[in-house]
Amino acid sequence: MVSLYTLFHVLFAGLDDPWSLVPTAAPGGALALLALVAVGAALSWIAVRGLRAWPPLDDGEVDRSRAMLWRSERLTPPPLRDPDAPGKPRPRAPGAVRVAV
Repeated sequence: MVSLYTLFHVLFAGLDDPWSLVPTAAPGGALALLALVAVGAALSWIAVRGLRAWPPLDDGEVDRSRAMLWRSERLTPPPLRDPDAPGKPRPRAPGAVRVAV
């Protein structure tokens, strides 16, 4: 946008003093702070990206496809219930009349 304003100024008003078109420079401390923040942001971004990739995996596709198998291996198996086992009463519907055996 600044270049467009400069172009219109030169076309319509002429080029009297070229330094009048250059905006005043920011103080040196502000530029140093901006450079320091930019370098810090770049280094932190590199560090975060590097930590996300650690530890390096050999084959990502195999790991993702076997994730469900690994998850099921970590879980405890559900207890098995045999309703016909000796010594256990057979489950009945509520209100059902027991039949003598």
